[in-house]
Amino acid sequence: MNDVTWGGIVPSVVLIIAGGALWWWSIALTVRAYRGERVPVWRNPRKAPGRAVASRAFGAATLTLGVGIAPWGQLDAPSWLVPLLAGSVAVVFLVIPYFAAVIVHNRGVETP
Repeated sequence: MNDVTWGGIVPSVVLIIAGGALWWWSIALTVRAYRGERVPVWRNPRKAPGRAVASRAFGAATLTLGVGIAPWGQLDAPSWLVPLLAGSVAVVFLVIPYFAAVIVHNRGVETP
């Protein structure tokens, strides 16, 4: 493999995957803390375990670093496409899994 791959793409992908895994683990911990109760969607959960909060913070920071160091400048694309791709990576790894997990969990909980 050449220097471009080891100097940019591989570390970036590793950080993105590690950050996504930490983020997903924090979601699982939070959902487990709310057994039988609805998880709040638009605000921070009150009962989130400390390790879930720490995992969420480190996961988001690690994923952001991975997206930030990605070799976007080597794409032969218009300048507006780079932020769109970077934001899409963040949405796919952070936002969609959170809402999917909360919606699935909340549908399984009976409302009083």
